Amino acid sequence: MPIHLTFYDGVNCIGGNKFLLEADDTAILLDFGTNFGAEALFFDEFLRPRSITGLCDLLDLGLLPPLRGIYRQDFELPERAWWERMRSRSLYRELEVHGVLLTHAHVDHSGYISFLERSIPVYTSLTTAVIAKAMQDTTHGGFDRETCYITPREIKDGLLQTTHYKKVPYEQRRYVIMDVGQIQSCVADFWARPGSSRAMNCCPLEACCTAEVQVGNLLIKRWPVDHSIPGAGAFGIKTSGGWVIYTGDLRLHGSRAAETRAFMQEAARLEPLGLICEGTHPETKTPVTEDEVFAHVAEAVRRANGLVIADFGPRNIERLLSFLRAARETGRRLAVTLKDAYLLEALHAAGEPNVPNPLEDEGFAFYVEAKARREVWEKFLIERYQEHCRERVVTAGDVSRNQGDYVLCFSYYDLHELIDIQPGSGSYIYSSSEAFNEEMHMDLDRLRNWIKHFNLQLVGDPGDRQGRGREPGFHASGHIHGAGLIELVETVKPKVLIPIHSEDRSFFERHFTGKVKLLFPSPGERVELDRDLF
Repeated sequence: MPIHLTFYDGVNCIGGNKFLLEADDTAILLDFGTNFGAEALFFDEFLRPRSITGLCDLLDLGLLPPLRGIYRQDFELPERAWWERMRSRSLYRELEVHGVLLTHAHVDHSGYISFLERSIPVYTSLTTAVIAKAMQDTTHGGFDRETCYITPREIKDGLLQTTHYKKVPYEQRRYVIMDVGQIQSCVADFWARPGSSRAMNCCPLEACCTAEVQVGNLLIKRWPVDHSIPGAGAFGIKTSGGWVIYTGDLRLHGSRAAETRAFMQEAARLEPLGLICEGTHPETKTPVTEDEVFAHVAEAVRRANGLVIADFGPRNIERLLSFLRAARETGRRLAVTLKDAYLLEALHAAGEPNVPNPLEDEGFAFYVEAKARREVWEKFLIERYQEHCRERVVTAGDVSRNQGDYVLCFSYYDLHELIDIQPGSGSYIYSSSEAFNEEMHMDLDRLRNWIKHFNLQLVGDPGDRQGRGREPGFHASGHIHGAGLIELVETVKPKVLIPIHSEDRSFFERHFTGKVKLLFPSPGERVELDRDLF
């Protein structure tokens, strides 16, 4: 029986993975993420999709595939007859989906799960589920940030509105955790606890004690892999026509490279028909490792006089731990925001290796920004930290008076806090990826203005619009490099190779033409895999 793959997004671009696999009367989604580049064609920070019309804006603009039957019914406005309009679209289908295979918690792979019908199960790792929950609890997001639990909508005056928080609780999605025999009580409590005043109608995490699970008529296997966010995994789907392997995002130069290589070896033994493989940075020849990043960061902190600000990607726990180690070695504390502390506590409870409990670890301080109103999760943390380690709860005034005592974890969106801290001197360590679009370059221009205004030294300079002036060694990519891609494909030996999450077709053509069957699907294209055809 043939296997059908439809690539609704995530091809000829980086991010926004939304792939549909259909075989043996079973349909599953391989990730269901936000395509930030496609969204930016229509929206910006202030012009957003309208929650009052539910799915309508995203369907009309082609940001969501027109698949009737997979989306939340409380996001539909029946009187507007949007599905009747969608019938004329070439991609329109009526469909039942049996599950989502979520590789990791980055929004470009997970974000649009918010729009899916709540009963569709999400298969993933415990760490990914915990990160997704922490992100939703702590983000002032709208209807497009309901990955783990939904806020029910109702129709009033012909438009969708959220129900009153005292009237209807959150409704939790069904998450199936692979390769975990039992969910610990502390994690179960975290999963059931709402981040705001609305109650939670909890759907407990389901533990699957092995790395394999049956979804419809398909056998699903998951392997942990190395990436810049904990909990990342690759999936294998066993169909009657053969195995299909989906890498998600992965790399071979992080601290868990051995996991990626173990996945490659096990996938090879399955003699897969197809390999759906990421190719974000195929031309990278020698990637920077996290050990190298730590060495550069530690030296920068040692040399710094006054305040040190650490700017790195959200949920990059490996980078956070590198800065924690550098702070310890220089007699400083790592001051994290409450969002970071909330995530660290959740990951520690979930048993994520090497993640300390920030409540007990004296190397942490907790930065509390001035706010007129705090959410339930923030109040919960502040009260507990003030009770157990009051001396490590700090405000802008505390940091201002003792600037040489801290490495402060801030991002672009925390820069206004510098006005209250008033740095006298110090270093701003930029330890994130380079800008890859004009909007990010504009953000960097503003960042430079803040750094100049407060007379800080920029370390890890990301360079200019032409790629000149980048100070190397302060960031390790989350994606596999060129030689690693060659090793991956030559190890797994698929019959068919389908590059995704990539803008570089030429790399794959140069290295794999004549060795495997290469397919480069277009957005929306449906591909048939049949072992007899290859």
